[in-house]
Amino acid sequence: MNKIRCLNCGTENQEYYNYCYNCAYPLKEHIKNKEITKLLGIALGYEMVNILDKVIEIYERILKEKPHYADVRYRLALVYEVQGQYDKAIEHLQEALNINPDYIQARNKLADIFIILGKYQEALIEYKTLLSTKVKYSFADVYNNIGVIYEKMGNLKQAKSYYTKAISINPRFAKPYYNLGNIMFSKGNYDAAIANYKKAIALKLNIPEVYNNLALALYKQGNIKEAEENFKKSTLLDPLFFDAHYNLALFYIQNNQLEKAQELINKIKENFPYNYDINYLEKSIEKRYKERSKKEQINNIESNIE
Repeated sequence: MNKIRCLNCGTENQEYYNYCYNCAYPLKEHIKNKEITKLLGIALGYEMVNILDKVIEIYERILKEKPHYADVRYRLALVYEVQGQYDKAIEHLQEALNINPDYIQARNKLADIFIILGKYQEALIEYKTLLSTKVKYSFADVYNNIGVIYEKMGNLKQAKSYYTKAISINPRFAKPYYNLGNIMFSKGNYDAAIANYKKAIALKLNIPEVYNNLALALYKQGNIKEAEENFKKSTLLDPLFFDAHYNLALFYIQNNQLEKAQELINKIKENFPYNYDINYLEKSIEKRYKERSKKEQINNIESNIE
């Protein structure tokens, strides 16, 4: 009678066995497929409650049986990314792409991780490979991401070109408007920056950075009221976004609203006790208080003379 060797523990089993009698590992292909489906469901459950070590254990177990399962390699890479294990994430993404070179999500994620690691040239290669993929896809996000890389590399002309291309492909895509606004701001073209920031907001890009940067551009143009409103919106969106709180406090100092500035600085010190930029705010408000006090003294002297 023929025997079946268990791939998990090496035990010889009778050919009519469905599971290894020693370790209970499935021996038949249809049984294995059912087990894999079951394991994928269990892994999803662990992911939902953030027990990632168990998720990794299950995915690795599936890949031991089916090493060419590209989707599992992609999902495992996502878990490793969350854990900050970028080398392992890259390894599984590259394996997934070896299996399926047109796997858009895997290549996109690989490029994203290269950006996180500061490997901009590698990211560019992956994004540009995406543009030549056979799969039908609009690629507006890819053009935007390439623009981000060029901006990080200091090539604003190329960045602007890719952001504009992304918008031409999908005019309802908010991110390239925000990114284009940042380039316009850096060039001192505040009208264009404001227009792009407002377009991004109109398209529901609800992030604190866009309101903060819009406020800065408005302030540069002397639009004090609207600048204050947008600084406030930014702080409300994310109470822990330091830049907006800092800029709003500086705004109050520069506009001699010292009581509001002091109140905000106190809150900033509570939330960001180890941020050394607070020292600049404290020195600035102290200087303004002294200037105000000196001005008041002069006014008192002049009023007495009269």
